Amino acid sequence: MSDIAFEQLHRATSWPDLQRVQAWDYTLGGGGRELVDQVIRKSGASLMLEIGCFLCASTRRWLTIHPELRVIGVDPWDADLIRQVGRYIGRPNLTRKYPKRADQMQMLADITTNGPFRTALANVEAFKERFVPFRGWSPKALYDLKEAGIEPDIIYIDCDKKPDELEISHQLWPDAHITGDDWHWSRTKGYPMRQVVNSFAEKYGFVVEAERATWVLKR
Repeated sequence: MSDIAFEQLHRATSWPDLQRVQAWDYTLGGGGRELVDQVIRKSGASLMLEIGCFLCASTRRWLTIHPELRVIGVDPWDADLIRQVGRYIGRPNLTRKYPKRADQMQMLADITTNGPFRTALANVEAFKERFVPFRGWSPKALYDLKEAGIEPDIIYIDCDKKPDELEISHQLWPDAHITGDDWHWSRTKGYPMRQVVNSFAEKYGFVVEAERATWVLKR
């Protein structure tokens, strides 16, 4: 059923013209995604639901490394993404990727001109047969996907550091493997995603494995 649902969703998704859109390979993630690779390989996952895609650099990574994997990406791709990139100008995370400030400013200018949605899709245009961008806000988008018959094998959460996506994902798809980002985000705030994940794991009997920014729930 999920294969049919994916194909129906794929056919219903129209892509904008990306001919003159510059792709920017930039992610806010902090590493450890090999843990996700292990889950995908061991479980034989064929469909991933990625909640929070930003510029789709991580999405491109999943699709490149796992040639049989299909991905549905949920993100509003709204103007806040532009503001977020602007906040990273001159900061270490962006500077490590693009050391020249002129490149950073060009990236911000391109995203402002072309829009977050088109810029993100430019990163994964080569994989458009295996990727569906589902533009909307979680958690409503998750209920919409469930209603459409989507049954992901693995769910990757990289959005607000709150329990909503974790709880609802488990509620809707209890057999899916759940993993995500932001494990080491904000020491000054007490690592909020760690608190969310650890509380969830204790509540439902999962074991947490984490490496750098990435976490995985294991039964």
